[in-house]
Amino acid sequence: MKTVLFLLACLGFMSVSFAEDWDSDSESDSKDTKEEDANYKVTDEAWFDIEIKDYPEEGEDYKGRFTIGLFGDVCPMTILNFKSLVQGFKRGKKTLTYRKSPIHRIVRDFIIQMGDSYNRRRDRSLEVKKASSYRENSHRNGCVPRNEQHSEVRPGESIFGAKFGDENHIISHKAAGYVSMANHGPDSNGSQFFITLLKTRWLDGKHVAFGKVVSGMDVVRTLGEVPANANTAVPKNSIRIIDCGLNTVSKPYTLKKKEAESDDDL
Repeated sequence: MKTVLFLLACLGFMSVSFAEDWDSDSESDSKDTKEEDANYKVTDEAWFDIEIKDYPEEGEDYKGRFTIGLFGDVCPMTILNFKSLVQGFKRGKKTLTYRKSPIHRIVRDFIIQMGDSYNRRRDRSLEVKKASSYRENSHRNGCVPRNEQHSEVRPGESIFGAKFGDENHIISHKAAGYVSMANHGPDSNGSQFFITLLKTRWLDGKHVAFGKVVSGMDVVRTLGEVPANANTAVPKNSIRIIDCGLNTVSKPYTLKKKEAESDDDL
């Protein structure tokens, strides 16, 4: 428990109550389904154009696109939130969108994280946690937190409000390329999400996985190789989602077992 509380303090989570919840399987079990019941039908696709400034060398900018297949039948509420933020969601005078937002956290051989719907300016002034410890604690506690403390990024806002509940934990993080909601405990999803760089099954039951990269894994791997600050996991190069949108999927398709377990494009 001391380790969990230390992690919470370092990352500036808003509540410590979930530490006990995560020690108990009772809450997550009610939302989980056996993996063999998982439905890998892709109902929608979302694409992201990204730019890495001064990479691989100063004066050169890397640009690429990856496309995510979304499992709309399994996680319709999560997908509705995600698609709305991809397109841009108007709430009063503000627009919640992934467009122009930073890719703000990279932990090599683990995850890349993004999805600040507030579009805050980049500011590396605040240290959060050493990336190595971040990875180790994620193994121990099953946690990929939303960034609550770093002044570069805010936790983001969903179309349902500041946060919304875990829809289910049906999809497993069983290969590279799975897309999942970042959180700071049960039922605390906002807008931030992450993409796995390898199999991360220890995150199952803790994060809502809702899609998989179906093309552009070479771009995802390039992102995963960008050097990051050892104290914050913040990339040393400026990385932005310069544009994003939805592809029309006239005929939904289902990933075969081999495809669902693949680390590569379909």
